[in-house]
Amino acid sequence: RLFGNSGACSACGQSIPASELVMRAQGNVYHLKCFTCSTCRNRLVPGDRFHYINGSLFCEHDRPTALING
Repeated sequence: RLFGNSGACSACGQSIPASELVMRAQGNVYHLKCFTCSTCRNRLVPGDRFHYINGSLFCEHDRPTALING
């Protein structure tokens, strides 16, 4: 999705041009390259399942064990 207006990436803090494609989670905006799992650093792409916990992104594999065990 296009960003649509100028702003900053929630991960790296660098500016995002209005014409750049971005990823979004919980109202935060990220460069495509910055939308990564906080544990393994693998890039998350559209269609991937992820968890947003306390401002951090986690892939399905690396989600905190508290979520897995209930």
